[in-house]
Amino acid sequence: MTEEKQQTNTTEPTTEPSDLEVCKKQAEEYLNNWKRERADFINYKKDEAQRMTEFVKFANESLILETIEVLDDLELAQKNFKNEGLGEIIKKFKDMLKKYGVNEIEAEGKQFDPNLHEQVFADSGEPLPSGTYSTGNIQKIRSGYAMNGKVIRAARVRILASKLN
Repeated sequence: MTEEKQQTNTTEPTTEPSDLEVCKKQAEEYLNNWKRERADFINYKKDEAQRMTEFVKFANESLILETIEVLDDLELAQKNFKNEGLGEIIKKFKDMLKKYGVNEIEAEGKQFDPNLHEQVFADSGEPLPSGTYSTGNIQKIRSGYAMNGKVIRAARVRILASKLN
C-alpha cells in the first residue's frame, strides 16, 4: 500500500509554480508598476510646466493694472490740455503694454458684450435689461484691457438710447 501511495504521488502533476515563474511574474508586475509611475511622473511634469507658464503669464497682472490706472490719468490729462508730449508718453505706455501681451478691448461702436464690457449707465440713466442692445450702440467711458486673452479690466460703457431696439 505504501507503494501505491508513492506511485500516486509521483504521477500527480504539481500545480505550484516554480520559483523561476514566480520571479518572472513579480518582475513583470514591478516593471508594469514602474512604467505606470514613470508615465504619471511625466504627466505631472507637463502639468506643472503648464501651471508655471500660466503663472508667469499673469504674474504681473497687478502691476499692469496699476500701470493702466496711470495711463488713464495721462489720457485724461491729454484730453484737458492737448499736450503733444503727453501723446508720446501715452503711445510709449501702450507699446509697452502690447509687449507684455496686454491689448485694449474694442468698445466704441461695437455690440455690448457682458464678458468684455461693464455697463455703467444708459442714456435713460438706468441700466437696461440684457438683450435690448443692437450693434454699434455703446460708447466707451473707460478703456478695458485683456492680457494674453484674459480680460483683466472690462471696458466701462454707456448704452446709447438712440440706438436701442
